[in-house]
Amino acid sequence: MGEEWCKNGNEVEVSIDKDGFRGSWYTAKILRSSSRRMKKIFLEYHNLMADDTKKSKPLREYADVTLVRPRPPLELNHTFKLSEEVDAFYNDGWWEGFITAVLGDSMYSVFFRSSGGEVDCHRRDLRLHREWVHGNWIPPLEEEREVTEQSHP
Repeated sequence: MGEEWCKNGNEVEVSIDKDGFRGSWYTAKILRSSSRRMKKIFLEYHNLMADDTKKSKPLREYADVTLVRPRPPLELNHTFKLSEEVDAFYNDGWWEGFITAVLGDSMYSVFFRSSGGEVDCHRRDLRLHREWVHGNWIPPLEEEREVTEQSHP
């Protein structure tokens, strides 16, 4: 694969292409990176368990390399606005949605497109929604935007 982020031991996010999981990303650690012949990565999830018992071990499985990306960077000072696209940490994963209400006290209502549900989330459980496209985060990181805006009057 060649990408620096895709090495053994690195933290990544994985999209699971199954009913009930689409539109979400789950954190995992790479246990074995992909070879040229096999386009899969062996990983261990942080929040998904091998079975539903409390003493279960973290789920380990192969994931298609196209469903794995590096963990998005944190932007601790971002203030969310009405209708802004976000990822909300809910049910053990990061779910794509958008802000439907700013409730105050660092609370927001988020609507999830994939399920049609809406939940209230604390600021610490939200991040700006980004896509990993050809090795870059879209939209770009705030500091990248600032540099671009400063260099282009």
